Amino acid sequence: MEEGKESEGKWIRHSLQLLQDEQPVCEQNISWSAFHASLANIPVNPPVLSSLLPLFNEKASTFSMVKHGMEIVRQLTEHLNPGQIPVTTFDQPLFALAKMIQWCWPESSHGENKHVVMFGGLHIEMALWNTIGAFLDGSGWTTALCDAGIARAGTADSFLKSCHLMRTRHGHQVTLLALSNHQFDAWQATFEAWRKRLASTSPTFKYWDIIDQFEILMCIFIHAQRTGNFNLYLDALEALVPWFFALDHINYARWIPVHIRDMKFLPDSIKDEFQRFWVVQKTSNVFSSIPIDQAHEQNNRLVKGAGGAVGLTENPNALKRWTIAGPEQARILTEFEDQFMESKKDSHKHHEQTPSLQQAFKKQVNQLSEIIKSMGNPFLEDCPELLALDTRNCMNDVVVATVQILND
Repeated sequence: MEEGKESEGKWIRHSLQLLQDEQPVCEQNISWSAFHASLANIPVNPPVLSSLLPLFNEKASTFSMVKHGMEIVRQLTEHLNPGQIPVTTFDQPLFALAKMIQWCWPESSHGENKHVVMFGGLHIEMALWNTIGAFLDGSGWTTALCDAGIARAGTADSFLKSCHLMRTRHGHQVTLLALSNHQFDAWQATFEAWRKRLASTSPTFKYWDIIDQFEILMCIFIHAQRTGNFNLYLDALEALVPWFFALDHINYARWIPVHIRDMKFLPDSIKDEFQRFWVVQKTSNVFSSIPIDQAHEQNNRLVKGAGGAVGLTENPNALKRWTIAGPEQARILTEFEDQFMESKKDSHKHHEQTPSLQQAFKKQVNQLSEIIKSMGNPFLEDCPELLALDTRNCMNDVVVATVQILND
C-alpha cells in the first residue's frame, strides 16, 4: 500500500508542477492514466481471447441458474484446459448466490477448493464511486464541476450515482488534482503534522481531506487492476471496505470481506497462475488491463449493438437465434477489425497519451481550481461547522456523523 501511495504522490507532484507552467503540456502526461502509462512496462502476457457463450433468457438471479452457469463454466474449462480450476466472476447479487452454493455443497465440483468465485472489479469500482457520491451529495462539488465547465448540471449530478464509469472517474481525478493543488497552497510547516492539526480543528478541512484520501485510494485500486498487481488490489480493497460500512451500503459491506477472504486463500493449485491472469489484457497497450467483468460488459455491448434485444422478447424463435448467433457475430466483427488495426498495435501507447487530451485535462484542473478558489479554499476554512462549497450552508448531520465514523 505504501508503494501505491508513493506512486500516486509522484503523479500529483508531477502534475502540480505542470499546472504552474503556462506552456502546452504536449507529451508531458499530466493526466492520471497517461502519467502511469508512461512509466509502465509493455505487457508480458499476450492479449487474451475474449468471447461470449450463447445467452439465455431465464432470470439469472436464482440458485438454479447460477449453479447451472458454474457447471457450464466448469465443463468448458475442463474441455479447453484439462485439470484447471475454473474461475467465475459475478456482480454483487449473483456473487452472494454463488457463495451460498459453495457453502451448501462444499464437497461438490462447485466447492471453494474446486471453483474460484470472484467479485467483479468493475462493479466494485462503480459501487465505491457511488459510495463517495453519497458522501459528496450537498457539498457543492457538482456545482463547482458545472461552473468550471467540466460537465453540465445533469452530468455532474450523475457522477454522484456513477451512471457513467469513465466520466465519473475522470471527474474525480480532476477533483483530486484540484484539491491537492489547494491543499499545497494552504500548506504550512511540515505537511503531515499540519494536515493532522487542521483536520482536528476544522470539520470542513477534515471533510475535503477525507475526499482527497478516498480518491487517492481509488486511484491505487484502479492502478492495481491496470497493472495486474494482485497484492496491491487486495491492500487497496481492504482500505476501502470501511466506506461501505460507514455509508450503509449493506450488500457490499457484507460480501466484499468474503471476496477478500477468498482471494487471500486461493487453492494452491491455481494460486500462482491466477495472480498472473486475474485481470484481462485485451490489447498490447501499456497500463490497459481491465477486470474480467468489464471485459464481459464490453462483449455484451458488441453483441447487443444499437438495438439490443428490443422487439425480440415476444418472439421466442427470433430471440433464440439472436442469443446463439449474437456472440459469434461479435467475434467475427472483432477479428475483422483487428486485421485492419495492425499499425496501431505497434505503438503500445495508452489511448490518453495524446497532446490534445493532456491539454484538455490541464485546462479542466485549472478551471476547477479557480472555481473552488472563488468559493473559498476549504483547506483554509477555520469555521467550527462543516460548510458546503457553493452555499456556505452547514451540511446535514448525517454527513457530519459519517466524518466522525471515518475519523474514529
